[in-house]
Amino acid sequence: MNLIILGPQGSGKGTQAKLLAKKFDLTHISTGELMRKEIESGSDFGKEIKEVTSKGDLVSDEILFSVLEKAPLKSGHGFILDGTPRNLFQAVALEKVFAKVGLTLDHVIFIDIPHDISVARMLKRAEIEHRPDDTLDAIKKRLAIYEKETRPVIDYYRNQNKVIDIDGTPDINTIFLDIVFKLNK
Repeated sequence: MNLIILGPQGSGKGTQAKLLAKKFDLTHISTGELMRKEIESGSDFGKEIKEVTSKGDLVSDEILFSVLEKAPLKSGHGFILDGTPRNLFQAVALEKVFAKVGLTLDHVIFIDIPHDISVARMLKRAEIEHRPDDTLDAIKKRLAIYEKETRPVIDYYRNQNKVIDIDGTPDINTIFLDIVFKLNK
């Protein structure tokens, strides 16, 4: 089973992706984590990523796919891709990557939450995890980009009948059970 998980920042994509990876023995591929590891490495490429993300901007498609090329898409019982695609160009490019390596996308899990909950969760995460990219200005900027660029991706996959809609406002376990139930339908 090959999945993509989408939703605004703070919707719990990463948490749910980890739970689903464990439940279904999937490889969890988080582009955000891959980029944070690159930043931590101190490489020139990592410094370039840090410069972009610390301002609340999203990395270019070129940088994203350079990071994604290192991901193990064809391993285990499938994958759950967390954090990509973030725009229509990436969605189309990702389909070409999948086709090139002989993969098909089964479902796109869309976890939706209201804007105010997203901001509150991101500020709380910033306190707990001390993430430098989670300032109020950066969060607001990323959410604006999400609305403009990522929402159309959900419609793109919805037109392919691949979207599973999930309410991201309940507790973690309720959300997880809802996703599992809908995947098993």
